[in-house]
Amino acid sequence: MNLRQFQIFAVLAEELHFGRAAEKLHLAQPALSSQIKALEYDLGVSLFHRTTRRVRLTAAGEALLPEALATIAQAEAAVRITRAVGTTGADTLKLGGVDSATAGLLPSVIRAFRSAHPDVALKVFEMLSGPAFNMLESRALDIAFVRKPSRVDHLTSRLALSEPVVAALAVGHPKARQTHLSADDIRDEQLVLSSRASRPILFDEIVSYLRARNVEPNILQEATERHMIIAMVASGLGISLVPEWVSKFRRDDVVFIPLKDGGPTVNVHAVWRSDERLQTVHDFIDLLPATLTA
Repeated sequence: MNLRQFQIFAVLAEELHFGRAAEKLHLAQPALSSQIKALEYDLGVSLFHRTTRRVRLTAAGEALLPEALATIAQAEAAVRITRAVGTTGADTLKLGGVDSATAGLLPSVIRAFRSAHPDVALKVFEMLSGPAFNMLESRALDIAFVRKPSRVDHLTSRLALSEPVVAALAVGHPKARQTHLSADDIRDEQLVLSSRASRPILFDEIVSYLRARNVEPNILQEATERHMIIAMVASGLGISLVPEWVSKFRRDDVVFIPLKDGGPTVNVHAVWRSDERLQTVHDFIDLLPATLTA
């Protein structure tokens, strides 16, 4: 199984026609069929129903499609980030990390930093904690913003953000006008959550929070991208539990409601190299909120 097979699968899933998909991919049709068969063999499932008249996705194919698209998008993002980092100069500060940091924490800190250091360029990349740690270790990043602090001596960590998880509901949901939701309010609801594969810490925090209150989460679907989760909520398919920063991107068809007991919290830690000599790194760290302690 490889990325190219995912790309071929995604195009065929879009076209639902082997000839058009082969033409779009600049492949011979037998080669396309061979790649799909190899992917199905590796997965042990059929991804398409094929007849002489039509091609359509199986249930397994429908389940794979959003994950395949997310994998392709992540690979493309990795290429963009790597190329962008490779072209930056010594007067560029490179920041990267989880979406709670890039969307919820960094904008105000970056404004303050740019005011104090107008000659220093900033590059900001959104990525999961694992890649952020790896790029920090390889010096492709100067500061990483991750869910857990580092436990190695040559990296220094500091708690930079702690935010609650809130409920997201369609405006037409019967509970959409409540001021708070309890775990009991969620008991009979279908949930659309970030997938554990992509955000294991957030997923585990939510599940642990509910189970500690004797609520077994009824997970309708896991998704990778926030916009997909909120779109599914808006359509009335289920409710979601998301970090509070997501509520800043207001939509007319979705409401965000705090949890009655405060709910679970998710943290973001700033991590940098302990031997860092670049003063601008320390200047940026000094601008992070000072009220939190690790």
